[in-house]
Amino acid sequence: MKKIAVRPANEIEIQFSDNVTMLATFNIRAMRYMMELLYEKEKVASDIPIEEFGAIIIYSGIKVNNPEFTIEEANAMALSMNPADLNEIIHNYNESTGIMDQETEEAVTKKVIAQILTGLAKSNSKK
Repeated sequence: MKKIAVRPANEIEIQFSDNVTMLATFNIRAMRYMMELLYEKEKVASDIPIEEFGAIIIYSGIKVNNPEFTIEEANAMALSMNPADLNEIIHNYNESTGIMDQETEEAVTKKVIAQILTGLAKSNSKK
């Protein structure tokens, strides 16, 4: 007989500077929400800009707990947060679902790092 040790779905609480918090749960329903959006966009995750991909992950996790949550709200959230925090959310999703291979996850991390460095370069050039 085969035993499978199951783990609970990852949950993260996203807290903003105004102390508003939102719970994101990365379970099978979150995966379904993500797949539905990718299907609608007719894209694969690796072809999507990192901020849009992060928004899709935020949307899919929060929608599990808040069915009224929209992709527009998730886009606004993704664009307002620090790239390192967005990367942490993406990593947590990947860890929970196990659907992204190491190579793709490394590519996502590199995109986030590139965004951080681009932002730093722009802010330093304004000084």
